[in-house]
Amino acid sequence: MITFLAALVLAVPPQEKTPPVDAERVKAAVEEFDKAFKSKEVKDRVAAIERAAQVVDGALVSAIARGLRDRETDVQRSAILALRGMNHPDALQSLQDTARRDKALKKDPALYCELLKGIGQYGSASSIPLLADEAWSVVDHNVIQARILSLGRIRDPAAVEALMSLMKVAGRHKMQAFMEDFRLSLVVLTGVDQGASQDLWQSWWNDHKRKLEIKPEPPELPKGLQQKWSYYWGEGRMYDRPTRSGERGRDDPEGQGRGG
Repeated sequence: MITFLAALVLAVPPQEKTPPVDAERVKAAVEEFDKAFKSKEVKDRVAAIERAAQVVDGALVSAIARGLRDRETDVQRSAILALRGMNHPDALQSLQDTARRDKALKKDPALYCELLKGIGQYGSASSIPLLADEAWSVVDHNVIQARILSLGRIRDPAAVEALMSLMKVAGRHKMQAFMEDFRLSLVVLTGVDQGASQDLWQSWWNDHKRKLEIKPEPPELPKGLQQKWSYYWGEGRMYDRPTRSGERGRDDPEGQGRGG
């Protein structure tokens, strides 16, 4: 069941607009969902979400969002994955609302991680406060990583500022376990690579924060970083450009610097 929904996430990138769906098809899909979702069987409710996710419309988004409040983890996870891949503003709003409202969900790090990734998938600047606020409150590596790499999808200078703030707040000792994640997100956003050095990134930030511009499209990454990014987000984009020696930690004012 998760495989199908994971494929849905990859099939509809958030930046692409989805064409409108026939009203009769939407009505039929909602009716089918309502009937199937009344089942007491988890597998039936998950299957209902899978079918509904194939019809991208606000009415189906609202229906699937009911799964976010389900008592069963598998149903919640299926709803998160479905909304992550539906490429609809209401889907993002539902995920954001759940992250703000559902405090119990934070007690399940694996599920909370999926929720944060679902929010990050959309790359919306509206998610920056949610991803950055109290980022160190849930002491779980995967959850913190999800926050960092989700901010890396948001092509806005405010996302870079949020990452640098998180880096500063965490303190040097706590940061070491996440510096490669910070590096990856910052390279994806800026095209500049200061390696896994907190000091180099802070120095670069002090020099560039007032004039920083983020290009609409991510830069071409060196193979190692691209593999990490693609693996985490389940994307197929890969590059074979070999890493150039001496690039790590070097500033590039044109935004084309890379590291290995």
